[in-house]
Amino acid sequence: MTVADSPVVDAMVLDAAGQPIGGAVVFAYDGYLSNLEIYAWDGEQITQLPSPDRLC
Repeated sequence: MTVADSPVVDAMVLDAAGQPIGGAVVFAYDGYLSNLEIYAWDGEQITQLPSPDRLC
């Protein structure tokens, strides 16, 4: 499988109530994962990687 160069995936991060609180971006370089960015929209930090069920 060939992976395109950056960014590969851009998703919203949801809180426990299903409300969007930020985003996640997966980057690739030369076919390999090169970086992962998790960010919040309201200034609060996201301190743990979100579980897959909290990404959309």
